[in-house]
Amino acid sequence: MFYSSTKGRYLLFLLLVFMGSGSALPLFAQNTAEVAHLKRRIASSQGDIRAHVDYQDLLLKMSRRQELLQEYKIYLDKEPGRAIYIYLYGRLLTSPKETLKYMKRAVSKDATLFQARVDLGRAYYHTGEYDLAISHYNAALEMRPTSAFVRNLLGLAYYHKGHADRAVIEYERAIENNNRYLDAYLNLGLTYFYTGKIDEAIRVYQQALELNAGEDDRHFIYRNLGMAYAQKGEIDQAEQAYVEALKFSPDYAEAYVSLGNLAFNQGKYQTAIEKYNKAVINLPNDPSLRLKLGLAYFNEKAFGDAIQNLQKTVELDSAQTDAYYYLGLASFNEGRNDLAMNALETYVEKERRFSRNAVVFKAKQLIDDLKRIQIRDLYSP
Repeated sequence: MFYSSTKGRYLLFLLLVFMGSGSALPLFAQNTAEVAHLKRRIASSQGDIRAHVDYQDLLLKMSRRQELLQEYKIYLDKEPGRAIYIYLYGRLLTSPKETLKYMKRAVSKDATLFQARVDLGRAYYHTGEYDLAISHYNAALEMRPTSAFVRNLLGLAYYHKGHADRAVIEYERAIENNNRYLDAYLNLGLTYFYTGKIDEAIRVYQQALELNAGEDDRHFIYRNLGMAYAQKGEIDQAEQAYVEALKFSPDYAEAYVSLGNLAFNQGKYQTAIEKYNKAVINLPNDPSLRLKLGLAYFNEKAFGDAIQNLQKTVELDSAQTDAYYYLGLASFNEGRNDLAMNALETYVEKERRFSRNAVVFKAKQLIDDLKRIQIRDLYSP
């Protein structure tokens, strides 16, 4: 997972309104006060694009997208040729193709509109047109050469285009411009991680921790640091990093998943079950997690629980082929032969590598055994 946070992801509304007792108002009241503040800014200066964007991000966070679309459609209808309103309406759309269309229009109306130029690059990035994304990011950097945000986006585009070395350069430039910019550290570390430079990844994450980069999101850094230690085989350090991540974010599901993976790989299936179940609280519909939990239960011979989680896995994602195989084995061990037969036949059908896959061969043997059991039960007195 690479990181390209929108402003809304890390936007902290620092306007704290206090009552006479000294306690903060409820979140709803804080948001209402911030909305009113931003509306006053917009009313005093319609061209204040930062106020518009912050206003939109806040209402999006409050699940008020439709209200925003209606409001900004009115702005756009009044001044259909004004770049700022084309951009502000386009950024509210959920269809990548529609967003791209509006960003192109906005830039065509005003090539110097920095935010539109950046989001046009992002729109091309999300459609896989990395050369065009790079072109527009570079145009944005001509306007604001020290933008760490755009440097990070440029790094992402280069990485996905297959130029990891160039991505590293851009992430490093982003950090030079803002040494507290978390996304750049995370992406730089992940690039090193995925290109096999594990020591470099560890160095980057430790540097981020020393500089207090992403101070409010240190759990991300610790989790990625743990992944790097685990890849290097330094299990104790990996576990310690995951535990640190949970100190900063006690409900951080991905850290529990990583702890579960460490335990599973060491054959500590009961510990893995405990960690995976904590992760499931916040990731109930993650098929990969359900598969891991099902396999941990299977290895503990808790076949009923294994069946429940493996059935959930294939319900969420029928492409999780291995889940059908283990669902078949778990069901067989529980004496649920019809379920076992269906699961194993589905596995064989989906795998389609009959002559080259030893597991498929075993599944077919077990299917034959189940068919013999069915025949025996049919004719037994």
